[in-house]
Amino acid sequence: MSKPNIICVVSVRNDSWILNNFLECAKKWADWVIVGDHNSTDNSVEIAQRFDFVKTFSHRPSSSFLSRRRELLAEARKIPGPRIIFTLDSDEMISANWSESPDWQTILNAEPGVCFSFEWVELLPGLRDASVFWMPTIFVDDGSEYPSGESIHESRVPITRFGLTKLYNIKLLHYAMIDPVKIFSKHRYYKCYEFIELKKKPWALDVYYQDTKYKTYDAPLIPVKDEWLEDYSWLDKYKDDKQQGQDVYWYDAEVLNYFDLYGVEKFRKLNIWDVDWNKKAELLNRKGGYRDPRSPYEVWLHKFIEKNREGLKMSPKFQYRVVRLFARTVLRILGW
Repeated sequence: MSKPNIICVVSVRNDSWILNNFLECAKKWADWVIVGDHNSTDNSVEIAQRFDFVKTFSHRPSSSFLSRRRELLAEARKIPGPRIIFTLDSDEMISANWSESPDWQTILNAEPGVCFSFEWVELLPGLRDASVFWMPTIFVDDGSEYPSGESIHESRVPITRFGLTKLYNIKLLHYAMIDPVKIFSKHRYYKCYEFIELKKKPWALDVYYQDTKYKTYDAPLIPVKDEWLEDYSWLDKYKDDKQQGQDVYWYDAEVLNYFDLYGVEKFRKLNIWDVDWNKKAELLNRKGGYRDPRSPYEVWLHKFIEKNREGLKMSPKFQYRVVRLFARTVLRILGW
């Protein structure tokens, strides 16, 4: 059997802030990187095209999250021969100990259809601690496809005849939270996107997505090991606790686009009003008029959700079960 091609696929949109570092990391272990660009207005594509092991293409302008995964997989399959496909985001990298890990040989020797899940290490500000989740990431290509339908948080790997195999030594490092301002901007955009495009209810989105303070919930906290970050010197500036965020991101522009299309009143039940949208518009050279449309009751309810989000998401306690029942009945009738 010939040596499989190690292919990394990633969809980008205005990721110039991190894309060069992502590709410098990926070139240590990937034979090819497939970059699908989704309406970037920065120089993300130009950065990607500087690397000779990177193939770029443009996603369909109106493509959804899951359809973009399908497009990436189709492009990866244009590379002939056996394929091991890593499905990453641009704010992720595999830990620097990959080359010395027995996990790597396990991946290389796996038969078609096997899927692997990494421990997904969420680096926290200061890079001393991290929360840990599991993330299906690797797929030994056997021709399987993604499921039908659309979802923003669908599995990254197609459905195969095998279950997921967990890897415990190599980690998948996620560094979105080293810039908390950016992740909360992203969450506000996701709420609007899922509310409009996927028809999800405000209560569910307000409880699911965090607004002003990052919480790890029941995920264990672990110390960050030096061996995971070795040679990733660009992360050094994040080792102090100072936030590195900007005043405005492309996510903010997308939220303003939704306001322009539907009016701010439509989004009054989404907890996205912790920022001054008129100030965001000014920074983006746009007209204002994006006042907070919420009633005092809606403001109170959003504060209640923010304070009790952990319990509302997962607590089996009686009082939270009662609130969840109230939300599914009375509040649902009121449009929540």
